[in-house]
Amino acid sequence: MADGEKFSLLKFLGSFAQVLPWVKTLRYAAGIALVGFVGLTIYRAFFMPTQTTKQETHIIAQSGAQVTVDQKKQEKSGIEVSPFVEGYGFAESDNRKGVGGKAGVRVEF
Repeated sequence: MADGEKFSLLKFLGSFAQVLPWVKTLRYAAGIALVGFVGLTIYRAFFMPTQTTKQETHIIAQSGAQVTVDQKKQEKSGIEVSPFVEGYGFAESDNRKGVGGKAGVRVEF
């Protein structure tokens, strides 16, 4: 560093209080998170082995209109994260009609 600027500790610490570098950092982090989310979704949809859930249902009807439903379901292991997109239509009591939708991430434990 023959012709370079000398290091200033105050200037270095002052750079953390500037807004623009933090905005750029958040923008890069959001982009990386979005690419990771899309990659994870593609991986889970096409490459991750699926587990088939075995479910046995036995319905036993007894006299007196009493019905017993016995369901045995395979236990899930871990946390299941899945993205979703849902569309729906609705009608209100005051004759308003519309179409809506939601998108998000469903987390099941």
